[in-house]
Amino acid sequence: MSGLQEYCGRMQALHCDQHEGRPRPHKAVMLLAVLSLADNGQLVENKIPYGPELLELFKRFFAVVRGATDQCTPWNPFFFLKSERFWHLHAVPGKEAVLEAMDAPRSAAKLASVVAFASLDEDLFALVAQPASRVDLRMAIIDRYFSGQRATLLALCGEERDIGRMRETWLAEGYRVGRGELEGASDIVRSAVFGRVVRQAYDYRCAACRVRFLYEDIMLVDAAHLAPFSESHDDSPQNGMALCKNHHWLMDTGIIAPGPKGGDYDDLRWFVRKGLDGEIEGQREVLQLADKTVVLPRDTRLRPKRDAIDRRMSILAEAC
Repeated sequence: MSGLQEYCGRMQALHCDQHEGRPRPHKAVMLLAVLSLADNGQLVENKIPYGPELLELFKRFFAVVRGATDQCTPWNPFFFLKSERFWHLHAVPGKEAVLEAMDAPRSAAKLASVVAFASLDEDLFALVAQPASRVDLRMAIIDRYFSGQRATLLALCGEERDIGRMRETWLAEGYRVGRGELEGASDIVRSAVFGRVVRQAYDYRCAACRVRFLYEDIMLVDAAHLAPFSESHDDSPQNGMALCKNHHWLMDTGIIAPGPKGGDYDDLRWFVRKGLDGEIEGQREVLQLADKTVVLPRDTRLRPKRDAIDRRMSILAEAC
């Protein structure tokens, strides 16, 4: 039996809780999410973090296959997959004894406080790294656990592969994305590529208030277009900025805008619409943003481009 055949067999023999005559879907869904993480180019080494990229994928697949009594608790399969022997948990430094004694994660916070990441058997990771092998592993899981949802799951997997291919193309080209390059892509793929790249570039932190909130797949920040997409059709990541819901709305309504201080585009600051009253609660907090430094990605290739900043400043000027 080849290594691929062996692991396909092990994927079809997961130790799952049974409910109403069927296995609970959580472990199988987590493995599908890992395979799509590899499709997306987000699994370049044998380390699987319990982070927003993985959890977004888990939620997409889980929504398709969940039963009426299934709860979306991704921390459980991430932990309990260790019983399959090909999935290995690695402790946060200094928490090795805690992990060894842990019988259940109880919550996402507890898991994250003890587990740094998971890894696969090296032989399995080598298979996951190969697109053809991923197809076989994925089909083994779907055929065993989710045959009734096969078409929907394969469509989702196809979208994720398209997202991954586009991200890899952007990366290979140094994120030099031509305007309108994604016009041929579906709205789902276009929106996902832009959103994921921008949010990740800013480390899920608002470029205005610096708030960073992550819980499972829930992120406080949006990927906001600087030059509005409705007029620019520009989904290049340099036309994007991560903003919390409040500051995204404030920018889109022409209340705030990022701009160059003294014409220096290497020194972006926040500008605020004239006429706000500092004596009024809410407006006072917005005025305090004036001249504050814009939080920017560490990767300079993903920082806002000049014409996108200029357009957003012109929208602010028109509003004033």
